[in-house]
Amino acid sequence: MISSTSSCPLCQSSPLYSIRTQLKRSFFRCSNCDLVFLNPSERLSTLEEKARYETHENDVTDTKYQEFVSPLVNWITGQLPRGSSGLDFGAGTGPILATELEKHGFKMDKYDPFFWPDQAPLGKSYDFVVASEVVEHFADPKKEFELLKRLIKPGGILGLMTLLHDAKTEIENWYYLKDPTHICAYSEKTFEWLRKNLSFTHLSITLPRLIVLIG
Repeated sequence: MISSTSSCPLCQSSPLYSIRTQLKRSFFRCSNCDLVFLNPSERLSTLEEKARYETHENDVTDTKYQEFVSPLVNWITGQLPRGSSGLDFGAGTGPILATELEKHGFKMDKYDPFFWPDQAPLGKSYDFVVASEVVEHFADPKKEFELLKRLIKPGGILGLMTLLHDAKTEIENWYYLKDPTHICAYSEKTFEWLRKNLSFTHLSITLPRLIVLIG
C-alpha cells in the first residue's frame, strides 16, 4: 500500500510502500532505492537505544565473535599494507574490528556515539573505515553515509557488514528486524544507489552481509 509518509530518508524519493509486519512495528519500503526503514514515530528514545546496546555481550576474546567479523577483517588485510590507518565506526561496547585489525598491524581509531564519543576521529581521513552491524541503526542514513564517505581518503575503503534483504526475504516476518534498534535494512539495489549517488568508484557485495565500497 502506498504511504503518505513524505519521503525516503536516504534518497528523498517517493512513493513509499507501507509494510505490515508481525513485529508490532511498521516499516516503509522505498520504490526508488529499496531502503526498508522503520516508521520514525516508532523509534526508541536515545536512552532506550543505549540500554539495548548495553545488553549486548560483545566480548572481543570470543572466538565466535572473531569468526563473525572475519570476512571483513580478511578483506582489509588482503587489500591494504600493515600500518594503514583505519577507523572502527560504531565500535560499540566491544570494539572487535579495531582489536582484530590492530593484531594485523593496522593503526586503528574508534568512534561510537554512545561508547566512544570523542569526535576527534570524525575530523580525520583514513585509508579505510569499517563498521560491523552498524548501518542498520542509522536514523538518518543519508547523513551518515555522507559522513562515512568523507572519512575515507580518495581511493580508500569503506567496509561494512549488515544483512541484506532480497526478493526472497519475507520482510513481514524477517528476524533481522525484530531487534528494536534495527531501523534500516538495505539491499544490493540500495548499495548500488549509494555507489552512484555518493560517487564511490566501486562496489563489491559478498552475500549475505559483506559490502565494500571504494572511494
